[in-house]
Amino acid sequence: MIIKSMAGEFDISIEGFEMEGRHLVMVGRMGVWDARTYITGAELLTVLGKLFKPSVLVGLITLPFHRATAEPKPQAEESND
Repeated sequence: MIIKSMAGEFDISIEGFEMEGRHLVMVGRMGVWDARTYITGAELLTVLGKLFKPSVLVGLITLPFHRATAEPKPQAEESND
């Protein structure tokens, strides 16, 4: 995944989730840094509420079909020098 912001673009990877007290913790990396994102129950409900908008649900449902019909990306030629 990529985060695009005014500070630039950062790769983000999610390695897993943990519970820490009353927080859901998303464990991963952002760029070269280890990252732990702490999410409260209320924040999780807010995110889920935004995720379940009809336009987003349609996009998620059709995503596998877009991927299956996408043209393959050309691969770079390897040099044997």
